[in-house]
Amino acid sequence: MISGGSSGIGLALAKRLASAGSNVWLIARRGELLQTALEQVQASAQSPAQAFGFSAADLTMVDQAKQAAEEVLAKAGKVDVLINSVGAAHPGYVQELSLDIFHWMMAANYFAPLYLTKALLPHFIAQRSGHIINIASAAALLGVFGYSAYGAAKFALVGFTEVLRAEMKPYHIRVSIVFPPDTQTPQLEYENRFKPAETKAISGNAAQLTPDQVAQAILQQAARGQYAIFPSADVRLIYWLVKFLPQPVIFAALDTLARKGQKQGGIYGYL
Repeated sequence: MISGGSSGIGLALAKRLASAGSNVWLIARRGELLQTALEQVQASAQSPAQAFGFSAADLTMVDQAKQAAEEVLAKAGKVDVLINSVGAAHPGYVQELSLDIFHWMMAANYFAPLYLTKALLPHFIAQRSGHIINIASAAALLGVFGYSAYGAAKFALVGFTEVLRAEMKPYHIRVSIVFPPDTQTPQLEYENRFKPAETKAISGNAAQLTPDQVAQAILQQAARGQYAIFPSADVRLIYWLVKFLPQPVIFAALDTLARKGQKQGGIYGYL
């Protein structure tokens, strides 16, 4: 069961799982995109005996998330893996972002995965098995200039996932969190329209992965039972640097990059 499965990483995961022989159910907001995505997933199937379906639901609404979960369970019978790939990013200077953006970021990146997970937990606990995979972001590893709304929401998802891992362990339910880098998706195209120059400078010229590359890494590492999943070596390096370098060193590096962006057109003034 994949939320946000109509495009990007979610769709790439769905196609790879279908090609491996899995039954796949997609959930996203727009029915027309879901239908097109489902056709692509079915074309990737390993066997005609596999089952596929989709539910159009706004997962930021708790009632719709619960209804989508109930629909899948009624039609599919069980869920072995839940992948929460739903999310959105809208960067900007904190003083310019409206409170509506902050509410939207929390709804899309934290509450949507939370609602769907909560709706399926009784099923997972009853069968005493399952795997929940939440997709966060490299921006959830440290506070990045321009991501006051998006980063905070992904930080919340990471915190929730850490607790979920501990609480689900007695029920033999595995939990993983994914930290993808910038990935070539429609969401990134939208996000780039609003990135401050400082944010672009921090991102640098790092190579972007394709959704399929990210999906392949997720499935390989999840199959090995990894909790923290890193689709790229540079994000894994950032993870370890943040863990072991003193915080002032991390802040100094980020501030230096932000100053570079400010000189290239950012509005933030450094004294």
